[in-house]
Amino acid sequence: MLGLVGGSGAAAEPRPCPCTANGTALQITAFDNKYDKDCMAVPADQAFTIEFKNDDRGIPHNVSLYDNSSGTEKTLFKGELTDGGTVTYEVPAQPGGNYIFRCDPHPEFMVGNFLVG
Repeated sequence: MLGLVGGSGAAAEPRPCPCTANGTALQITAFDNKYDKDCMAVPADQAFTIEFKNDDRGIPHNVSLYDNSSGTEKTLFKGELTDGGTVTYEVPAQPGGNYIFRCDPHPEFMVGNFLVG
């Protein structure tokens, strides 16, 4: 589902993928150590929610947002880990930009583009 670049054991970088903001209520699912999406988008400067469903019972996953544009990984939002079930994250408004989302325990293979704008 998601094409990744890199592979030296470091966190993978997502390849650009087009997606556009379509509201402030996002949904994403983890199953078989993969997200069901590789791109999510929200409008700039508006709070939003991410409904995260972890179908990998017993394997902890989350969704966190990072500023990757400058080569640093500034945390914009860190979602709580869940080892199964559904959690809804309340995320504060973010400025427009290109970011990444990832699973903190599995950044090498669970990562995607996050567009704000």
